[in-house]
Amino acid sequence: MVTISDTQINALLGLFIWPFTRISGIMMADPFYSSGSTPRTYKAGFALFLTLLVTPVLPKFPVIPLVSAEGVAMLIQQLLIGLSIGFVMRLVMGAVELAGLIIANQMGLGFATMFDPQNASQVPTIATMLTLFVTLLFLAFNGHQVVLATLIDSFQVMPIGKTVPWQTWRVLAEWGSHLFFWGLWLALPVIAALLMTNLAIGVMTRASPQFNIMSFGFPLTLTIGFVALYISLPMMVPIVEQMYRAAFSFALEMFRVTAK
Repeated sequence: MVTISDTQINALLGLFIWPFTRISGIMMADPFYSSGSTPRTYKAGFALFLTLLVTPVLPKFPVIPLVSAEGVAMLIQQLLIGLSIGFVMRLVMGAVELAGLIIANQMGLGFATMFDPQNASQVPTIATMLTLFVTLLFLAFNGHQVVLATLIDSFQVMPIGKTVPWQTWRVLAEWGSHLFFWGLWLALPVIAALLMTNLAIGVMTRASPQFNIMSFGFPLTLTIGFVALYISLPMMVPIVEQMYRAAFSFALEMFRVTAK
């Protein structure tokens, strides 16, 4: 009769539970894999499939009892690691949405909104268009595969069983400032074009007080905004690629630097 001890059961379950928790974290936070259009059962099945593939190549980690304070702490830590990697990727998409919001408000299209199932809220139509553009660009350079590669590399940089220092979360919080920097950076060409347009309209209104600004200013601002956006879209491609590459590098560096 074969007998299995509690230690062996904990070792066997921990072999899959800890990687599965980290992978599930990124599935919940990454803007591509956490899409609301994908059923949750598929996400869970894909996370389990990745766990079965990744587990044989993971470095050895100590056996931690699942039903214990240390086991619960390890579970939370692995979930936070996965969420932090997904959060870094989500900042890129959030910067694009912020740029779309700024452009829409400057063009006078802040009222033109549509429901976004990803965020479960009303967002400007231009922001939705830019998000779709960046998502297609993300798939064009195999960003979904790079995310998985970054996740797998995280098991080497921050092995299971190693405590994540508090400096990691501080560095992650500071990285959040890129949301505003990138958003303004992407929207800057359209903002500059609309600023010059508004200055020209102001000069015309000053020179001719009887000039009907409401009937002429809004169509002109709208037209200039769309033209500037059309011209700046090709220039956004290398910028967005640079943003994604910076996010991929930081997702590992925030653990590698603080682990030293």
